[in-house]
Amino acid sequence: MRHFLLATAGFLLPLGAPALAAEPVQGPPNPSPAASDAESAKAPAKKSEWEFKPRWRLQYDFANVSGPAGLAGTGHSEELRRAQLGVDIKMPGGFSARVEGEFTADPIEFVDAYVAWNGDGINVTAGQQKFFTPLDDMTSDLNTSFTERAALVTAFNFSRRTGLSAGYAKGDFQINGGVSTDPLIQLDDVDDNSQAAHIRAVWMPKFGKTNVHLGAAYHWKHRQDSELVPVRYRQRPLVHSVETRYIATPGLLAEREQTYGVEAAAVNGPFHFASEAYWQHASRDGASDPTFFGAYAEVGFFLTKGDSRPLKGGQFGAIKPKKPLDDGGIGAVQVNARYDYLDLNDAGITGGTQKGYMASIIWSPTSWMRLMAQYARLNYRDAAIAVAGDRDYGVDVVGARVQFTY
Repeated sequence: MRHFLLATAGFLLPLGAPALAAEPVQGPPNPSPAASDAESAKAPAKKSEWEFKPRWRLQYDFANVSGPAGLAGTGHSEELRRAQLGVDIKMPGGFSARVEGEFTADPIEFVDAYVAWNGDGINVTAGQQKFFTPLDDMTSDLNTSFTERAALVTAFNFSRRTGLSAGYAKGDFQINGGVSTDPLIQLDDVDDNSQAAHIRAVWMPKFGKTNVHLGAAYHWKHRQDSELVPVRYRQRPLVHSVETRYIATPGLLAEREQTYGVEAAAVNGPFHFASEAYWQHASRDGASDPTFFGAYAEVGFFLTKGDSRPLKGGQFGAIKPKKPLDDGGIGAVQVNARYDYLDLNDAGITGGTQKGYMASIIWSPTSWMRLMAQYARLNYRDAAIAVAGDRDYGVDVVGARVQFTY
């Protein structure tokens, strides 16, 4: 907890410190400028085509997991979930760049590290980035409805990768595609790096006051090191501060993976809805080829008047309270409910199934601060961890997060 307070103070004090005013320097009055000089003085300075904008985020989590007596991984836990620092750079000619590091990792890891170009509905990005993952993953972790994303996102190993992508957007439609290899931190041996291809299409019409999002995506991956490094599909119990996975497959020597899914969402005033379904197919030489499945459905509602969840560009955006705390209001208060399903049993592989019933409440006093609390009941069958020989049981999970961002 001491580390959390020190980190928070380190981030907030520079922002809150008042600037020191310089004392005026007395000197002889300047002579009147010539007419041409006066016109030049009145002309506004040309805005630079280069812009540098620092960015950071800090998230500290608390959690408690309870279950049957003797179950591993229960009890209280807490962690500094994310401590990221980076910069957005705007350049002439439609170019931009982002570099951001994660300081909770040892060694420090890149989160985003890319250069992009945008022009006339077309965009091209090179570097480490998200390759059109599910809606719940494309949405920033600053703006999710729960402290962790839907089970399918982590279980099916969606993550940032290094490569080249391009996209086209016109009206209500956008499509993105790209090719990639492993994340930057894993690019140590070219012969062992994976190759992948990705595509995602989204239609975002508006019907009256309702914004709608309909999408589909496909991912193909060839794992060069499949004979050396097995892949596992597994998931924590909604919180990240525990290492226990109650649902998990054994290591699979999968040479190729295909992941495909559909997504839908809608926003009308204070209400929002989101749902996704994804399939994960693993191809193995000389063995059965399992297909695993994950899906969720979520609804949410703002208790504060005038607040709504932004939905545009293929993802949910940041909450900006209509009446923030520093403007005489109480900020934005949101409640959410989610059903989260994951099935890791197929083709002779027993990884278990999860049925999750979840609820959360989020208070955003300002656009740069967020407080979250959540509860989940997770029911498992064929769990990876047994209790007195029983693999069918449930756990209760309580979590909370304090979040600051700039």
